[in-house]
Amino acid sequence: MPIRAELRHHYGKIWRTVIRPRILARAGNKCEQCYKPNRKRVSVISLPGVGQFWRLRASDAWVRCIDATAFPSSIMYRTFSDGVRAARRIRVVLTVAHLNHVAGDDRDENLKALCQWCHLNYDLAHHHETRAARKDAARPLLTPNQPTKEAIL
Repeated sequence: MPIRAELRHHYGKIWRTVIRPRILARAGNKCEQCYKPNRKRVSVISLPGVGQFWRLRASDAWVRCIDATAFPSSIMYRTFSDGVRAARRIRVVLTVAHLNHVAGDDRDENLKALCQWCHLNYDLAHHHETRAARKDAARPLLTPNQPTKEAIL
Protein backbone atom coordinates (compact mmCIF):
# COMPACT_ATOMS: atom_id res chain seq x y z
CA MET A 1 0.00 0.00 0.00
CA PRO A 2 1.33 3.43 -0.80
CA ILE A 3 1.70 5.81 2.12
CA ARG A 4 -0.87 8.61 2.03
CA ALA A 5 0.60 12.10 1.63
CA GLU A 6 -0.64 13.29 5.03
CA LEU A 7 1.22 10.42 6.77
CA ARG A 8 4.55 10.60 4.90
CA HIS A 9 6.20 12.84 7.50
CA HIS A 10 6.19 9.84 9.90
CA TYR A 11 8.44 7.84 7.56
CA GLY A 12 11.47 10.08 7.15
CA LYS A 13 15.19 9.54 7.63
CA ILE A 14 14.93 8.35 11.26
CA TRP A 15 12.39 5.71 10.22
CA ARG A 16 14.59 4.43 7.36
CA THR A 17 17.95 4.54 9.13
CA VAL A 18 17.14 3.77 12.78
CA ILE A 19 13.68 2.37 13.49
CA ARG A 20 13.12 -0.01 10.55
CA PRO A 21 16.63 -1.57 10.71
CA ARG A 22 16.25 -2.07 14.48
CA ILE A 23 12.92 -3.91 14.08
CA LEU A 24 14.25 -6.09 11.23
CA ALA A 25 17.34 -6.98 13.30
CA ARG A 26 15.14 -7.87 16.28
CA ALA A 27 13.15 -10.21 14.00
CA GLY A 28 16.31 -11.85 12.65
CA ASN A 29 15.49 -10.49 9.18
CA LYS A 30 12.46 -12.82 8.96
CA CYS A 31 8.72 -12.27 9.02
CA GLU A 32 7.65 -12.50 12.65
CA GLN A 33 4.47 -14.34 11.67
CA CYS A 34 5.39 -16.86 8.97
CA TYR A 35 9.23 -16.68 9.14
CA LYS A 36 9.83 -15.91 5.44
CA PRO A 37 13.44 -14.69 5.07
CA ASN A 38 13.89 -11.11 3.88
CA ARG A 39 15.12 -10.55 0.30
CA LYS A 40 15.13 -14.27 -0.56
CA ARG A 41 13.25 -15.91 -3.41
CA VAL A 42 10.60 -18.34 -2.22
CA SER A 43 7.94 -20.46 -3.92
CA VAL A 44 4.44 -19.32 -3.00
CA ILE A 45 0.99 -20.76 -3.56
CA SER A 46 -2.29 -19.12 -2.58
CA LEU A 47 -5.15 -21.53 -2.00
CA PRO A 48 -8.63 -20.01 -1.74
CA GLY A 49 -10.15 -20.58 1.66
CA VAL A 50 -6.93 -22.12 3.00
CA GLY A 51 -4.35 -19.33 2.82
CA GLN A 52 -0.90 -18.77 1.42
CA PHE A 53 1.94 -21.29 1.71
CA TRP A 54 5.64 -20.82 1.01
CA ARG A 55 8.89 -22.77 0.86
CA LEU A 56 12.48 -21.76 0.24
CA ARG A 57 13.73 -24.87 -1.61
CA ALA A 58 12.02 -27.81 -3.30
CA SER A 59 13.15 -30.11 -0.48
CA ASP A 60 11.57 -27.91 2.23
CA ALA A 61 8.13 -28.32 3.75
CA TRP A 62 5.40 -25.85 2.82
CA VAL A 63 4.71 -23.31 5.58
CA ARG A 64 1.28 -21.70 6.02
CA CYS A 65 1.60 -17.94 6.46
CA ILE A 66 -1.35 -17.57 8.83
CA ASP A 67 0.04 -19.72 11.64
CA ALA A 68 3.48 -20.94 10.40
CA THR A 69 2.33 -24.58 10.38
CA ALA A 70 4.64 -26.74 8.25
CA PHE A 71 3.19 -29.28 5.81
CA PRO A 72 5.47 -31.87 4.14
CA SER A 73 5.58 -31.63 0.35
CA SER A 74 4.04 -35.10 -0.03
CA ILE A 75 0.90 -34.00 1.84
CA MET A 76 0.68 -30.80 -0.20
CA TYR A 77 1.01 -32.68 -3.51
CA ARG A 78 -1.67 -35.21 -2.53
CA THR A 79 -4.07 -32.55 -1.23
CA PHE A 80 -3.47 -29.56 -3.53
CA SER A 81 -1.65 -30.96 -6.57
CA ASP A 82 -2.94 -28.27 -8.98
CA GLY A 83 -2.01 -25.45 -6.59
CA VAL A 84 1.48 -26.83 -5.94
CA ARG A 85 2.16 -27.04 -9.67
CA ALA A 86 1.04 -23.41 -10.01
CA ALA A 87 3.49 -22.15 -7.38
CA ARG A 88 5.21 -18.90 -8.31
CA ARG A 89 8.58 -17.53 -7.26
CA ILE A 90 8.60 -14.20 -5.45
CA ARG A 91 11.21 -12.11 -3.69
CA VAL A 92 10.23 -11.50 -0.07
CA VAL A 93 10.17 -7.89 1.11
CA LEU A 94 9.74 -7.32 4.83
CA THR A 95 7.69 -4.39 6.01
CA VAL A 96 7.19 -2.97 9.49
CA ALA A 97 3.59 -2.96 10.70
CA HIS A 98 2.12 -0.67 13.34
CA LEU A 99 0.05 -3.08 15.45
CA ASN A 100 -2.33 -0.35 16.63
CA HIS A 101 -2.56 1.20 13.11
CA VAL A 102 -1.28 4.59 14.36
CA ALA A 103 1.51 6.00 12.20
CA GLY A 104 4.07 7.71 14.40
CA ASP A 105 3.61 5.35 17.38
CA ASP A 106 7.08 3.86 16.97
CA ARG A 107 7.45 2.00 20.26
CA ASP A 108 9.15 -1.37 19.78
CA GLU A 109 6.20 -3.26 21.28
CA ASN A 110 3.90 -1.63 18.70
CA LEU A 111 6.05 -2.55 15.67
CA LYS A 112 6.34 -5.96 14.02
CA ALA A 113 8.36 -7.10 11.00
CA LEU A 114 5.98 -8.77 8.53
CA CYS A 115 6.25 -9.91 4.93
CA GLN A 116 3.96 -8.08 2.54
CA TRP A 117 1.33 -10.84 2.52
CA CYS A 118 1.16 -11.07 6.32
CA HIS A 119 1.12 -7.26 6.63
CA LEU A 120 -1.77 -6.88 4.19
CA ASN A 121 -3.73 -9.63 5.95
CA TYR A 122 -3.03 -8.10 9.37
CA ASP A 123 -4.30 -4.72 8.15
CA LEU A 124 -7.23 -6.07 6.09
CA ALA A 125 -10.05 -4.98 8.43
CA HIS A 126 -8.38 -1.60 9.01
CA HIS A 127 -8.04 -1.06 5.24
CA HIS A 128 -11.74 -1.83 4.75
CA GLU A 129 -12.70 0.67 7.47
CA THR A 130 -10.48 3.50 6.23
CA ARG A 131 -11.45 2.91 2.61
CA ALA A 132 -15.15 2.98 3.48
CA ALA A 133 -14.70 6.14 5.57
CA ARG A 134 -12.76 7.96 2.83
CA LYS A 135 -15.11 6.79 0.11
CA ASP A 136 -18.20 7.79 2.12
CA ALA A 137 -16.70 11.18 2.93
CA ALA A 138 -16.22 11.93 -0.77
CA ARG A 139 -19.66 10.66 -1.78
CA PRO A 140 -22.31 13.41 -1.99
CA LEU A 141 -25.41 12.98 0.13
CA LEU A 142 -28.75 12.58 -1.61
CA THR A 143 -31.21 15.41 -1.17
CA PRO A 144 -34.93 14.55 -0.79
CA ASN A 145 -35.71 15.77 -4.34
CA GLN A 146 -32.73 14.06 -5.97
CA PRO A 147 -33.58 10.70 -7.63
CA THR A 148 -31.53 7.65 -6.71
CA LYS A 149 -29.48 5.77 -9.27
CA GLU A 150 -31.96 2.88 -9.21
CA ALA A 151 -34.90 5.21 -9.89
CA ILE A 152 -33.17 6.57 -13.00
CA LEU A 153 -32.60 3.09 -14.40
